[in-house]
Amino acid sequence: MGRTTERGATGLEWSGLVAVAALVVGTVFVTVQDSQVEAATTCHIGNIFGGEADCAAAAAAAGSTGSTDDRGDTQGDARGDRRDDARGDRPGPGETAPPGAVSPGGTSGPEPFPDGLGPAVIGTDAGPSPQPPVWEPPDAGGGQHASEGAGLGDRATEFAAEAAANAMAGAWPDASRNLLHFLGNSGDTLDQDVDSMLESSQNLTDAVDLGEANLAALALERAQAAGATEPVTFPINSSWRGVFMSDDDNWYYALNGIQWNLSGQVTVNPPTTPGGEWTYSMTTAVNIRDRYNWDGTKSTEIGPFTVTDEQLAELHRKGLAQEYTATGTSGTRKRNG
Repeated sequence: MGRTTERGATGLEWSGLVAVAALVVGTVFVTVQDSQVEAATTCHIGNIFGGEADCAAAAAAAGSTGSTDDRGDTQGDARGDRRDDARGDRPGPGETAPPGAVSPGGTSGPEPFPDGLGPAVIGTDAGPSPQPPVWEPPDAGGGQHASEGAGLGDRATEFAAEAAANAMAGAWPDASRNLLHFLGNSGDTLDQDVDSMLESSQNLTDAVDLGEANLAALALERAQAAGATEPVTFPINSSWRGVFMSDDDNWYYALNGIQWNLSGQVTVNPPTTPGGEWTYSMTTAVNIRDRYNWDGTKSTEIGPFTVTDEQLAELHRKGLAQEYTATGTSGTRKRNG
C-alpha cells in the first residue's frame, strides 16, 4: 500500500505529440487559406506548447480584417443565446442559490459527524455506511461557461490541448482522460479511480492512514469512557480534508489537489478477561471530490511544453470546454488494532 510510481513520457511519445500538433496546424492551414486564420493558429499553438509564437503577426492580420471577437450584432446575439442555454437555472451574477441548495459543481449529502464518529450502537453493526457529506467547490473556477465569444485563436488552443491530451495517454492515462473530458464540453461529473490514487500517491495514503488511526483512537476512548461491557459500533463520516498528490505525475496532472473523507464504521470490543486489551475493527471507504477547473495564474510544464491555467480557463468561458466535478469512492478498507 502506498507505492509511489514515477511516470514520464518517452521521447517517442513527445515526438508523437509534436507530430500531432503539426498535423493539426497543417489541417487548419489547408482547410482555410486565410492569413488571419494562419496567424492566429500559429500564435495559439505556439503559446500552449511554450514556443516563441509570432503573436504580433496574428494581431496585425486580425487588424487588417477587423477583430475576430467582434463580428457584428448577429453573432453577438447568438453568443447571448448560447450563454443563456449554458446557464440554465443556475444563479447569475449577483444572485444567490436558494437556502439549502448545493451550489453549481457541489454534491449533496448529509452533514458530516462533528469529529468523524456518530453515536454508538450496541453490537457489531451500525447499519448502512453513511453517504459522503455535502461538498461545495473550494473556489469559483474560471468564470461563467460560454460567457464570451470564441475566436479563431481559441479554436487553435482547443485543437492543441486535445492533441496534448491524446499524446499523454500512455504515460498519464488519468490526466489524459480528465483533460479530454474537460474538452468534451459536457460538464458531466466524472468518476475517478480512488484505489489507483491510494496506490500511486503516498501523500494521500499517509493522510488517509492517519485519519483512520485517529478515528480508531477516538472510538476506543469513547467506549472506555462509557464503560462499555459489550461490543459497540460507531458509524464514520468525517469532514472533507485536502491533500495534494504532487508525488505522482499522473494524478498530479489529473487533479493535483483533492478533498477526501472517510465513511464506514468502527467496532470497539471490551477485554474478554479482566485487565485485558481493548480492540477495534474498522471498515472504511475513501471518498474524493474535486472541481476540475483552471482558475489560477500558474503554468504547467508537460515535457517540453507549457500549458497555462489562463489558456484553458478561456476555453471554458468561451464555450469550447467545460469545468466539471470529479468524484470517486475506493474499495472497502479494513483495519484492526
